[in-house]
Amino acid sequence: MTDYNINGLAIPLFIVLMTLEYLFLRFQGNTLHRYNDSVASISMGLCLLISDALLKAYTFAAFVYLWQHHRLFDFEIQEPITWLIFFVALDLCYYGFHRVAHEINVLWGAHVGHHQSEEYNLTTALRQSAFQYGFSWVFYLPLAILGCPPSVFLVLFILLKVYQFWLHTQVIQRIPMIEGIFSTPSSHRVHHAKNPIYIDRNYGGTLVIWDRLFGTWQPELINQPCHYGTTRPLDTLNPIKANFQHWLMLGKDSVHTSLWRNKIGLWFQPTGWRPEDCRDNGARHSTLQKTGTTEREKYDPQVSTRIKIYCGLSFACIVIVSVMFIFMAPSLRGVTLAMGSMIIVYGLVVVNDFMEGHKRLALMELVRVPLTLWFATSMI
Repeated sequence: MTDYNINGLAIPLFIVLMTLEYLFLRFQGNTLHRYNDSVASISMGLCLLISDALLKAYTFAAFVYLWQHHRLFDFEIQEPITWLIFFVALDLCYYGFHRVAHEINVLWGAHVGHHQSEEYNLTTALRQSAFQYGFSWVFYLPLAILGCPPSVFLVLFILLKVYQFWLHTQVIQRIPMIEGIFSTPSSHRVHHAKNPIYIDRNYGGTLVIWDRLFGTWQPELINQPCHYGTTRPLDTLNPIKANFQHWLMLGKDSVHTSLWRNKIGLWFQPTGWRPEDCRDNGARHSTLQKTGTTEREKYDPQVSTRIKIYCGLSFACIVIVSVMFIFMAPSLRGVTLAMGSMIIVYGLVVVNDFMEGHKRLALMELVRVPLTLWFATSMI
């Protein structure tokens, strides 16, 4: 199985669970999903999985190297204490990465994609920045030095990610006995809310004891219903723009600000910090992330049923090709990996562009569709 990436097989399972959540909510008379938002969120998730497929083999090699040559202690895989120690340690590393990703401007740009959705359902769990893994893996390297066996790390890391999937739902309310100890849908809704009282709270992955210990814990309040998204609205479905939104703002501020120390320094300032001479550069976007914001009208472009059907069929084909591509990635040549990544990402851009009511890429469908089908058959 070293020639295959099993992450690709998780996509159909996640889609089944998301569909069940949607049907359950519809049966109850709730509409907590939007077609365009769900397509955009899953598109972001596919971009992340493609990025992971290209990077993880190399970053995990660094973990293995440190464990083989620089570990301080030896732990036996068969011993339960090994799993317990590194379960707690890995969760602490996740808390550290997650908190830093919220607190430093440049790193927020690699995480903000996960928070941009103005809805909160299981599709939000897949909505991740394609560049997050480019820095987050560094936070787990101390585990290798401490002696965490690579196989133990992999299993625990996968379990951490799987556990976080179910947290992104409004179906489950507060859970007695474990609230304030383990992460739950209630505590994670707080983390995704843009209400001022909820901003930058509840970073815990599996446990929230770190939030309580380090002063970032906030329970969900009955009189403060969560509303979701980021302080600065995304206002697009395009996955490329979503991934670069915050960095583009920082880049424009670097050019616009007059002080040289700010041109570079603003990237490493607390998230949302902007030079004084940039804050009035478009009043609608001058609000700082740390302040939070009240509820606002959601970005919800309307298109015809015909466009929705075409986008749905196209998106289904892209998902199928993506599953094949991610699964086969370890055995594919570099040229094929690059081509597949471009074909899939471009397809996601096209679908979301149509969902915004644009037709500027319509003619290129005469090339994209047969090219995608050809690429799919070439992997079989």
